[in-house]
Amino acid sequence: MDAAGSADAAQAAATPQPAGRRRRRGRFGLWLLASVLLIVSVLGFAVMGLTGKTIRLPVWAVAEAEARINRGLDMGGRVQVSLGGADIRVDGDWVPRLRLEDVRLLQGGTSLLTLPEARIAFDPGAVTEGKIRVRRLQLVGAQAVLRRDADGRFDLELGGGAAAGNVDSLAALLDQVDAVFAMPALSHLRRIEAEALTLTLRDDRAGRVWEMGDGRFALDNEDDRLSMELGVSLVAGGEAPAQATLTFVSEKGSTAARINATVNGVAARDLATQAAPLAFLSVLDAPLSGRLSAGIDTGGSVASLDGALEIAAGSLKPTDDTNPLGFERAALQFAYDPQAERIDFSEIAIDSPSLRLAASGRVYVPGIASGIANEFIAQVSVGQLLVDQEGVFAEPVRFSQGAADLRLRLNPFSLDIGQVALVEEGRHLHARGRATAEAEGWALSLDLGLNRIGHDNLLALWPVRIVPRTRAWLVENVQEGELFDVKASLRIHPERAPRLSLVYEFADADVRFLKTLPPIRRGHGYATIEGQAYTMVLDRGQVTPEKGGTIRMAGSVFSVPDVTRRPAIADIRLKTDSTITAALSLLDEPPFNFMTKAGRPVDLAEGRARIDTRIKVPLIPKVQIGDVTYDVAGELTGVTSSVLVPGRVLRADRLTLTADREGMTIAGPGRIGEVAFDAAYRQGFTPDQKGRSRVNGTVELSQATIREFNIGLPEGMAEGRGRGSFDIGLVRDEAPRLLLTSDLRGLAVAIPALGWRKPAEAAGRLEVAARLGKTPAVDRIEIEGAGLSARGSISLAEGGGLRAATFDRVRYGGWLDAPVTLTGRGAGRPPAIAVAGGTIDLGRMVLGSGGTGQGGGAPISVQLDSLTVSEGISLTGFRGEFGSSGGFNGRFTARVNGVGQIAGTVVPAPNGSAVRITSEDAGRVMASAGLFANARGGTLQLQLVPTGGKGRYAGTASVRNLRVINAPVLAELLSAISVIGILEQLNGAGLVFGEAEAEFRLTPDLIEVTRGSAVGASLGVSMAGIYETQGKRLDMRGVISPIYMLNGIGAVLTRRGEGLFGFNYRLHGTSERPRVEVNPLSILTPGMFREIFRTAPPTAGAGN
Repeated sequence: MDAAGSADAAQAAATPQPAGRRRRRGRFGLWLLASVLLIVSVLGFAVMGLTGKTIRLPVWAVAEAEARINRGLDMGGRVQVSLGGADIRVDGDWVPRLRLEDVRLLQGGTSLLTLPEARIAFDPGAVTEGKIRVRRLQLVGAQAVLRRDADGRFDLELGGGAAAGNVDSLAALLDQVDAVFAMPALSHLRRIEAEALTLTLRDDRAGRVWEMGDGRFALDNEDDRLSMELGVSLVAGGEAPAQATLTFVSEKGSTAARINATVNGVAARDLATQAAPLAFLSVLDAPLSGRLSAGIDTGGSVASLDGALEIAAGSLKPTDDTNPLGFERAALQFAYDPQAERIDFSEIAIDSPSLRLAASGRVYVPGIASGIANEFIAQVSVGQLLVDQEGVFAEPVRFSQGAADLRLRLNPFSLDIGQVALVEEGRHLHARGRATAEAEGWALSLDLGLNRIGHDNLLALWPVRIVPRTRAWLVENVQEGELFDVKASLRIHPERAPRLSLVYEFADADVRFLKTLPPIRRGHGYATIEGQAYTMVLDRGQVTPEKGGTIRMAGSVFSVPDVTRRPAIADIRLKTDSTITAALSLLDEPPFNFMTKAGRPVDLAEGRARIDTRIKVPLIPKVQIGDVTYDVAGELTGVTSSVLVPGRVLRADRLTLTADREGMTIAGPGRIGEVAFDAAYRQGFTPDQKGRSRVNGTVELSQATIREFNIGLPEGMAEGRGRGSFDIGLVRDEAPRLLLTSDLRGLAVAIPALGWRKPAEAAGRLEVAARLGKTPAVDRIEIEGAGLSARGSISLAEGGGLRAATFDRVRYGGWLDAPVTLTGRGAGRPPAIAVAGGTIDLGRMVLGSGGTGQGGGAPISVQLDSLTVSEGISLTGFRGEFGSSGGFNGRFTARVNGVGQIAGTVVPAPNGSAVRITSEDAGRVMASAGLFANARGGTLQLQLVPTGGKGRYAGTASVRNLRVINAPVLAELLSAISVIGILEQLNGAGLVFGEAEAEFRLTPDLIEVTRGSAVGASLGVSMAGIYETQGKRLDMRGVISPIYMLNGIGAVLTRRGEGLFGFNYRLHGTSERPRVEVNPLSILTPGMFREIFRTAPPTAGAGN
């Protein structure tokens, strides 16, 4: 025991002895004692080695050992060792071993380290030499707390809780370790081991505390270097414990060192807090395994760091509140260059069902020299990228090469994407953006660009959860095609719905805007997603329907105004340019079925069609026809059709077409042959309109209309052009029904047979209700104008032309009120006219001046109830046959006021038509006419010649063999002149007048007799004056000559009916109560002188 021997020698030297003997005795005694002790020790050592028995040291021995240890540590009293107990044994290999219990390391009364047990192995060779040399130290159950403050300095707190002192750097730590092993007591210590080590690591910089148990520590003190190994298990959250092994090798006399670490199942965040270059791992919530190797320079700084890490299944989770982004596996191989503040990654691999990445690159970590890394600037080269996240992409997204410039900031977390360039089969994807972890979740701002890509590949890049319904529509309705100049912008915020902005152009794409419509082929255009709206615009493309050839679709648009709406509504605008047949063929596809609903063929017209169709449809899996709304507006140009109007060619420069769910309308001006029209065809689509449609508008009314539709009316009957409004009701399997109305302005119409003419500038009214079948029929026609009013019906002959126009009432000019039938007689000939009943007033009648007419006069058959000649004189039972060739003419029969039978002839005259009337019973005719009720028998010839003006005639009448009986007026005249015999004759058999003649003028309200006479054997009478037919007042004057047989000899000197001697008379008053005045003295005036004294009779005057 070197230390004990030295102490004893020193003590002996201090005791005074006699010079010679005492020295010899002392030396002998010391030698003897040493020999005895040596023999005893050897014998004891041999016994212990042979038996292996452990010897418990007594208290005094423990105290002695404690004192010797403290003296050997030579710590100047600063640190002392306290032992609770000890025992010793010698193993079979003759190595003495000392086991110490309750070992404490004290400083100033404070426990720095408490060890339940410490085992010390001594060098047996040194023991035989009497020296104690510790060769190996084994600690059991040690507890320590290692603390790193915010400045990065380490402070070791051993089992008692007191700090052992701060270590500013790794170099300082290495210096302290070298100093410890340079101490004499420990200079021969070769190995220190620790078992059941409990280590608590408090990291103030990271704000974390780790508890590590089942620790194992080994330190080997070699001649030229120190090597240490520390293995610990870290238990967290009940999971499988993580394992970490740290090896440390340092050359003695140098602060340079090499550190190797092996980890298994260590949390990425735990590793990130201990190695600043790996601080980026703090954003991962995943266990990792691997190796790390670091070189420490002489200044205690990290000179190099390299490693390989395998990261197991976990997630990217920068903060506790961030939704994790899971992954399955990753691998990193890297080398860190502190001088360049750069990490070179030779391998970056992510391999999982959702993501596969093979990359390499370098990362710059500015400011890492301070020991804190918060920013990482990366340049990454991508060798392979495959994204196949379930529920995100419809199929894997692949790129075979690429590069990225990134910047990662840890606190707060943000990832700036300076640029990403990915390449696959000639496609170049460029991206830039930023991702941050907000308190509420992830926020992403990403801008993408693609030079070109197939449509299917774009959909593969489109996440299925971003505007999913719009994406689903594109999957189903856009096939093939190439997209180019693609630009996309994605914005994701935790409190808002994702916002995608996308712009791209496409070429040679097949697009189906609606399932039921044929697809658009070879489509070119562009598409955008902006905010909540998606829009696709077609610049070029074509559709081929069943008939009519191709349809150009340029300008068509598909849009979804709000992709977030549930369900989203697609707004489709189809702009088409094609033949009319192709357009109608497309519009006959579901959901339109326009032509099927109208019961019309799609090839009903030739021409061009430009149509704008607006469709709204919900983006749902199963779209019903009732879910679709549409609005169609178009223009048809150069229209020609021989189908719309059978047997006629319809032409129109421009028609408009509109349609919606309620119905369809085609409208505009055109011509049917020579006839102009402006009409609208309307087809309703509601259930009550099935099989029904309407056409309404205006049509030209002219002679051309009559000619075009072969109505059969003669040329010249209509002149000029008028307009009529019409409405045609179309019902399936029924003849179309027409309603036509017109004011007849601009159209001059004439019926020559009636003398009727409506001037073009005059207004009128025409209303026609007709059935337009194979052979049209007019069920009702009403016409008014220029004094004419007619109501009736018209039937047409097969093949066109008038069969018959039957008017149940025709009123014209106040003189005609009768049913009239016009019967066609073939093309170019005026229709025959038949009047079956009604009345005619000759006083107002004007005939023969209505128009020229062609093809000869129209025959007129008349059967009147009454024909009014003048006031009070009517012809009843009138029957006649007339013509208008060369003027109105014909023959008729009738009864005067229903009594006197007459026959007549009508002939043309300069001012109209003259009438000649005859009767075989003149007396009855005169009586029924109210002219003279007391006449009997006789024959009558009456002639009326129009003088101009309505109802004005000059007439002559001649009566033969007329007998007069019981004539009160004549009786009064005879009584006044006291002619008794003649009076008795008048009251008896009557007076007979052989001849009676009169010349008169007939006006609508009176008869003016300019000269009248009646002569018989007994009496002669002359008369002149007026008779007012309306008031039945008369004022007649004349001469009555008795015994005319003899007295009439002087008539040669007087007027007809006057004799040589006669009486002047005046007859006035009313026809019912006439007053007679006779001048008896007038008999004294011979006939030759009577004119001198005659008073002029009254006349009608100029006004009549």
